[in-house]
Amino acid sequence: MRLKARNRIVTGALLLLVLLVVFGALLSGAPPARAAEAFTLEGRAAPLGMATDHARDRYWVLERASGRLQITAIGADGMVQGRMSSRDTVSSAQGLAFWDGEAWVGDIGGRREQVVVLRITEPWPGTEIRNAVPYALTYPDGRHDAAALLVDGDHRLHVVTRGEGAGVYRAPADPSSSGPNALERVADVPSAEITDGVVLQDGRWVLRDATTLYTLDPASLAVVDESAIGVEERGRSVTESLTLGSVLTALGPAGEVTSTAVPGPTPSASPTARPVRTVAPPAEAGTPDPTRTFEQTGTTTAMTAALVLAGLAAVVVLFRR
Repeated sequence: MRLKARNRIVTGALLLLVLLVVFGALLSGAPPARAAEAFTLEGRAAPLGMATDHARDRYWVLERASGRLQITAIGADGMVQGRMSSRDTVSSAQGLAFWDGEAWVGDIGGRREQVVVLRITEPWPGTEIRNAVPYALTYPDGRHDAAALLVDGDHRLHVVTRGEGAGVYRAPADPSSSGPNALERVADVPSAEITDGVVLQDGRWVLRDATTLYTLDPASLAVVDESAIGVEERGRSVTESLTLGSVLTALGPAGEVTSTAVPGPTPSASPTARPVRTVAPPAEAGTPDPTRTFEQTGTTTAMTAALVLAGLAAVVVLFRR
């Protein structure tokens, strides 16, 4: 083969690789399409918790109660986008919340005096972090079992207990990650078997048990309305739909994720402006930040490999001339 022809082949391969890299970057940045109806999670275990990332049109699902911390990203069409994990271990993770770019995993199950909530900033499918930021929370009145974790627009953590003496417990406004934080009991709950809850974008709370959805006023935490879920489910989770005004519960007999209108009237006033999440200052030079060290997989790895190949092809072209 002549040198000129060989150079043309290598140059063509180089251009093809560059096009693939650009195309992959466009795909990875495009948000998933919204689903008009609720989706199906066939063959999946009943989620312990679900949470909604409205900014990126995706849901996060907590499926593992113990072992390595792991949450799964689900697109609006029900397709798995990838998993995010950390090297933390949990003993009885039961609750999952998402607000303002932060995922919160509640290791709150089992009767105990102290529980732990782990914060993950900007989770991304197909990544692993060394450690999430832990917040130890202590009940003021002895041991409790819980399955619902909520984070409101002020980034305030709330744990909803179940069983005898069930209630809503609120964490301090600025909890410490280096020591235990005292919870404060702020309200009773409409059911002794609350299994999950969510704070909606408009500020209202929605709690659920096995059969019923309860809408709570955010100021008083009093029940303003309730409705039957209407389907027997294996799961006990609830989250706000990407389409505002409805919530999702999971899973029906065939793995359905059921969409239900939020009980009660829609607030007439727009929600008040909420404080912006404060980002911690960057670590000093040379100091590793354990919460921001990622092991990238999936699209990022493929794009990196394509760039390396493209660079090698360019070197070959230069040396052949």
